[in-house]
Amino acid sequence: MRSRCVLTLALFLHTTLSFASQLVPTLDEQGVGVSIEGSAWPATLTKDLISGLTNRILVRVRLFRGAEFVQQRAVEIGVRYDLWDERFAMTVTLDGIETEARVFQTTEEMLAALHDLSVHGVFASTKFAAGQPHTITTEVLLNPIDRERMEVIRKWVAENSGGPTDIGASTAGGGWGINVFNRIFEQYSKGADFAAVWRETAASRPFRLEDLSDETR
Repeated sequence: MRSRCVLTLALFLHTTLSFASQLVPTLDEQGVGVSIEGSAWPATLTKDLISGLTNRILVRVRLFRGAEFVQQRAVEIGVRYDLWDERFAMTVTLDGIETEARVFQTTEEMLAALHDLSVHGVFASTKFAAGQPHTITTEVLLNPIDRERMEVIRKWVAENSGGPTDIGASTAGGGWGINVFNRIFEQYSKGADFAAVWRETAASRPFRLEDLSDETR
């Protein structure tokens, strides 16, 4: 239990909040998808990817018609490096249903796919009203932690903070654990069901469905 909590807490060290990406709606026979271009992933991403552990990326995609909320979908991307075959396996699920599985042979290919991340068929074309402007927003969370697991980790931090083996004591100031959790639980206080210390948000420009070009044509 202790080692699991330490590993989870260590992931919090590379924390950023970025707004650098560009969100572009796409259209094909599967419906309207999104292309998230130029994501500013943390500098430690390469090391995380080749660790052999599964990295999870949660993308919450929301559709608005003008100011009216229409629908939210949850896209989860799992990336795991096979230490034996030395290649990456990526799976994509939409609201819990697997929609895509890909294999990447090199780290460069995997990073390029994440840097310009495309997800197809997020919204059905029937969700769009003809002639009306729509907007899509995304919130990307890297290795998010759900509320139940955070409660377990918070208890562990409360029991171990300030002690001789506290990982916060080995970092600048010694109070790292508490500061991080203040930041994490601030998200929960606002009603979030997941929290992550690295997240990125983006929004498309207003567009009409008829403005999009079908990529399959």
